[in-house]
Amino acid sequence: MLISELIQEKNLIAQLEAEDRPKAYRKMLEHLTAKGVIPKDVLPFAEKALQVREEKMTTAMGGGFAIPHATIPKLKQLATLFARCPAGVDCQAMDGKPVKLFFLILVPADQAQVHLQTLATVAKFFNRRGIKTKILEAKEPAEILQLLQAN
Repeated sequence: MLISELIQEKNLIAQLEAEDRPKAYRKMLEHLTAKGVIPKDVLPFAEKALQVREEKMTTAMGGGFAIPHATIPKLKQLATLFARCPAGVDCQAMDGKPVKLFFLILVPADQAQVHLQTLATVAKFFNRRGIKTKILEAKEPAEILQLLQAN
């Protein structure tokens, strides 16, 4: 599995604006709904599942990066989204830094292996030296997409 297989133009938000984590997640989910990536009836289940996941433990990894993820029973297939939020959102990261880069992962309930595989792929990619800085400095959405597709 590669990041380039997970993110295309339709599931990329280059300029996410949100005052807090719930609003950020809501905007990401609304984007996926608007682009036809997830059905509208899945949105409330996804929103609740992300909230429950965050209550257990933050998905903010530190360094301005978070991987919000949840299992969604009504979802038929894996759904992902990458969002850049230049202003940052407080997600209660261990290092206290606001999150500026989000990689959202929504997985059907019966696909535990896909869930783990996707988390591993994302973590490995974003641990690459300098990738987060390059994405934050990108001027255009196409440039962000190009960086994400450089596996």
